[in-house]
Amino acid sequence: MVPSVWNLGYASEAATAVLAAAWEAGLDHVVAVAMPGNVASRRVMEKLGMSFEGSTRYRDFDVVRYSVERPA
Repeated sequence: MVPSVWNLGYASEAATAVLAAAWEAGLDHVVAVAMPGNVASRRVMEKLGMSFEGSTRYRDFDVVRYSVERPA
């Protein structure tokens, strides 16, 4: 990551586009994970309306899991 581009909304913009593509592709549910201490990524997931589901393991890493259902 490049600190000079942090907090400019790029991650939120990209994640919004990914969710739009997921809904357009017909997916009903999207899951995202982040390292527990990655506050910025967690904030992006929450801005997208994703709900915290808890902690889990993914590829040998402790992560937090968020998800969102397709809007009605």
